[in-house]
Parts: sequence; structure tokens; C-alpha cells
Amino acid sequence: MLMNTSSLRTVLRFPLIAFVAATALFSLVGCGSTSGLKNAQGQAIASTRKFSKVTVKTFKLQLEDKEPEMNSEKSPAYFADRIAFEIKSKGRFASVGRDTNPDTNTLVIDGVITKYHEGNPMLRAFIGMGAGSAFFEADIYFRDSKGNIIGKIKADKNSWALGGGLAAAQNPTMFMNGAAEKIAEEAVKLR
Repeated sequence: MLMNTSSLRTVLRFPLIAFVAATALFSLVGCGSTSGLKNAQGQAIASTRKFSKVTVKTFKLQLEDKEPEMNSEKSPAYFADRIAFEIKSKGRFASVGRDTNPDTNTLVIDGVITKYHEGNPMLRAFIGMGAGSAFFEADIYFRDSKGNIIGKIKADKNSWALGGGLAAAQNPTMFMNGAAEKIAEEAVKLR
């Protein structure tokens, strides 16, 4: 028995919609993660200390790779700016500053970017399987005004390994933006 064209379109529509939905979902996230706020033993924490202000210090760049990439030099300030922006957009702190002097009511956020690799979007798009992968890794520290560590967040992001347009669009800037949102969510818990 032959299927008419209308029935065939109906049968093919569901897989196409599922594919488009899955692609859209994966485009929002890269592989890897941004952890929640954890103590030195790796346990989730909820500080009993509450803060009314935040200052985000410019991050340090200590890359594991031999040579820094073209845009990696801008990443310490950009990442700190994004974190400050995301925290400020939550509207929960009296003030959110960049590189300001902290007082006893100030949560200080700083850290180290340990991996920044833009990779090759064309290799990600056409070859996949890890070829041309993009990476971003950072250790983010939450401190009190005296420099004592309250907790740490680990950002460990990389592009989607299976390739295609989805992986080609992913880059360290996208990863920093996503990590900044998570960091802001964790900071608000200390308000």
C-alpha cells in the first residue's frame, strides 16, 4: 500500500520537530559544567555570613597552554565584567562594583582563568569528534573582605564534540556568559 504525500509529511514532521527542538536545546549549553559554590572539601555550602555589597576583581590569566590566544588577553576583564553585570541584574545587592575596595559587608569575587581556547569553528562544523574544540576553564573564588575563602566555583566548558553548526557557534565568550549567570545565582544566595 502506498502512502499519500500528506500522510508522509505527517509521519516525517514529528522527527523533524524533535530534531529541531534537540538542536535548539543543545545550542544553549556547551559540554562541561559550572559547579555550585563549594568549600575546600568539595561540599556544597550555604554561608551563614550575609553580604550587602559585591566587588568583582579582574581575573588572573594562568593558561596551561604555551602561548596565549589572540582574545585570551581580554578574557580576564571581560569575564569579571560579565559576572558583575549578571549580579547587578539580579538587583539583590546594595552595590556591585569592579575592583573596588571591600569593607566588612562586601563579598569579593575573583579567580583564575586556566584554559582559553577558541579552536576552529570550521573543523567543529565539518569534522566534529573533538576536532577544533573550544575550551574555557576557570576557578572562581568567593572571599570576605579580608581575603578568606568562603567557597569556590569551577567552570569547565567545551564545545559540543559531535560537530555541526551547533558546535561551530560555541566559543569561550559564550561559555563565560553562561558561567557568569551561574556565579550570579550563587552570589545571590549569600545576600
